[in-house]
Amino acid sequence: MLKEFSHLYIGILNEYDLISSKLFRGSSVDFEDCLMLVKTRKNKIDIKHFEQHFKELASYDIAEKRISGNLEHFLELLREEKLHD
Repeated sequence: MLKEFSHLYIGILNEYDLISSKLFRGSSVDFEDCLMLVKTRKNKIDIKHFEQHFKELASYDIAEKRISGNLEHFLELLREEKLHD
């Protein structure tokens, strides 16, 4: 939350939400953006926490199976970049 008024809530996406929203779309540019974000903020992003967060969000989507494939592809990219075990 950035600011809350009586009838208005202003929020900012955190790293987990930003990566998740880009991976839901899943274009090659989105994967590159997410990799860059993890590289630059690697000390602040817990990949295990992100993975749980993403799976929870995906469970609400009608295309859960397709979206889960995007997560697996992204985790593989992270492993290739030595950013995840």
